[in-house]
Amino acid sequence: MFRISISPEAKSQLKSIKKRHQNAIKIVIDDLKENPYLGKPLGRELTGKYSYRVGIYRIIYKINKKDKTVQILTAGHRSSVYN
Repeated sequence: MFRISISPEAKSQLKSIKKRHQNAIKIVIDDLKENPYLGKPLGRELTGKYSYRVGIYRIIYKINKKDKTVQILTAGHRSSVYN
């Protein structure tokens, strides 16, 4: 099982999302503890990071295999999360 770490930026972004979507995102974050490879690997300048789709929202995260940690970097609307 992996440990979850959420960046201050991601925490702030999560607070701005509607409650019903926040709950769906929290469920996904719990799923990432069991299997962090559920998301899609990203390329180009985001190489080494993963994206998980939750409706119109995306969770961007990276995996540290050595420490068994999933670090949530950003979470927000798909139109702005990759910037």
